[in-house]
Amino acid sequence: MSQDILRQLRERIDQYSVGMTASAAGSEMVVLERLFTPEEAAVYLAMSRRLEPVASIAEKIGMPERDAGRILERMKDKGLVFPRTWKGRKYYAAAPFMHGFFEHQLYRRDPDPELPRLIEDYLTGGFIPKTRSLRTIPIQADLPGEKQVLPYDDVRAIIHDKERIGLFECACGHHLKTLGMRSCTHSGEVCIAFDFYAEYPIEEIGYGRWITRAEALGVIDYAEEHGLVHQTGGDARNVECICNCCPDCCTILRFLKQLPNPGRVLSSNYLPRYDEGKCLSCGACVARCPMKALSLSEDTVAIDHERCIGCGLCVAACPSGARTLDMKPDDLLRRPPSPEKYSFMRSSVDFRADLPDTDG
Repeated sequence: MSQDILRQLRERIDQYSVGMTASAAGSEMVVLERLFTPEEAAVYLAMSRRLEPVASIAEKIGMPERDAGRILERMKDKGLVFPRTWKGRKYYAAAPFMHGFFEHQLYRRDPDPELPRLIEDYLTGGFIPKTRSLRTIPIQADLPGEKQVLPYDDVRAIIHDKERIGLFECACGHHLKTLGMRSCTHSGEVCIAFDFYAEYPIEEIGYGRWITRAEALGVIDYAEEHGLVHQTGGDARNVECICNCCPDCCTILRFLKQLPNPGRVLSSNYLPRYDEGKCLSCGACVARCPMKALSLSEDTVAIDHERCIGCGLCVAACPSGARTLDMKPDDLLRRPPSPEKYSFMRSSVDFRADLPDTDG
């Protein structure tokens, strides 16, 4: 494929979600050349993040609809597009790098054995996310005084509000497993998705499975017991997913752990509070902290607030109740982003609005 087409692809994908930044080594170009054929690249460049019928996409590039449909189905199988069937008609939207190409390698029927290594080379050799992707949500915990956990920070409340819930293997864990780099023993089936992000993999691709609210709550309990970090995706209108992330596997958390100040980049609306009088100096909270923000020194536990992301796992690990969560001051609270400021996961609300005869 020509370097000009690859450049156009990268520039287009860089406009979506967290982007696809150029690296000094050009490792992203190697990934793109592995993912796309020239005709797939031409079709992708005619698409947008909106769901469009095959005829509309074909018309843009002067291609017979049948040929465009064949190429789009092949791109679906490779994870390059978001598919949807509505009233017997096929619709497709361009998928970004994340949430998109990376996660979609989970369901490829003909996985490319070289692609995970090429993606890892890019992730560790120059990829810099352009925007925030997920929000850290604390584990279920009581707050002191009259304050309550905010509704959009309560994973159980989010689940109770959803009708269609899908369960999937963790894409990050799968990625490391294919590379022989996964060291944890957690269950891989810990990622929960809702609405469009559950519908298209289950109904269009046959990947993942529908679960009940009770089963979803069981996944949350498992995550908290095993020290996984809750992260949600979605804008202020709709929560799209709850990822229960292993600190050793999650692409985002792996990146954050290398920084001196993860708490500035990704943090929840809560901070742990320490009651030295109750502390047993057992070190359980230190061992559980995913960002290594806690350290045991003589008879006290010190916290590096620059590293703390407020996940609350130290609270759950403490056997004596020496740690609780405090809500941050109102002026420091991070609320779900407004639609115009969020692009990681295009909203299910917008995908529904793309389809004819829907109320959005």
